[in-house]
Amino acid sequence: MDTSLLVRIAIIILAIAAAGCAHVVSLPPQVTLSEVEPSGRAAKPPDCDMPVLRHEPLRDFRKVAIVEALGNRYADEADVLPAVQRKACETGADAIVVLTSKAQTTETATGYYIDSVAIVYGRENPTAPGTAYKIPRIPQGN
Repeated sequence: MDTSLLVRIAIIILAIAAAGCAHVVSLPPQVTLSEVEPSGRAAKPPDCDMPVLRHEPLRDFRKVAIVEALGNRYADEADVLPAVQRKACETGADAIVVLTSKAQTTETATGYYIDSVAIVYGRENPTAPGTAYKIPRIPQGN
């Protein structure tokens, strides 16, 4: 057998082996947060224990933010959901309600998509700092 042929075969085998060892480099999910109303709560640490609900709770709650995330095309919910939870912790929310969780391919985006809302339990919205109140004038006697 020709030596140059053996060298070519060895190079091809090495190239195939190297390609088999390659792995997909994945970027972290891209997360966006849109505030609906102030939560009235301080931000929690990024690693807070943020409960994940699949349906709206039966008790009173307020929606304080929309949290959306898109992972890469090889991601699944387990890869993307922790990023959503971390972002929801910033709002001071009590939980998130997952509205949509699916792999998608559209004209504008391909990957694993999660749409959720951060919620705070209770109906009362605490007064935001700096809110002014109008106090009626008391008539002065003559």
